[in-house]
Amino acid sequence: MLIADDHPIVRQRLRQLLAEGFPTAEVEEANDTTTLLTIAMNSEWDIIISDLAMPGGGGLYALEKLKIAKPEVPFLIVSTYSEDQYASRAINSGAEAFINKDNADEQLVNKVREILEKRKEKTSTTD
Repeated sequence: MLIADDHPIVRQRLRQLLAEGFPTAEVEEANDTTTLLTIAMNSEWDIIISDLAMPGGGGLYALEKLKIAKPEVPFLIVSTYSEDQYASRAINSGAEAFINKDNADEQLVNKVREILEKRKEKTSTTD
């Protein structure tokens, strides 16, 4: 799992939530869009979890680039911005889901689990 956010405290909390929900998962971190793209392009990921607004272009910019280079990798946007304003834009851009950071404690692990299950189902039907 790759998480990207420009705030260390947010990355720490996302990592903690993911460790509780997925104790054996490897979690890598990026603190800006450029680092996110570099790490994402050079390794395989089960899921990428990214902030919407970060230095270097942000989550939607990274999503646009990664959907071209690695369309099979699921992308989850987390943001302080309103779901009303950005969720449909994120989904229409190719993200599997959008979570407001205020709801991350309650929703992140379940949403990641749901996305990974869908990916697993999709992969098993195409094999």
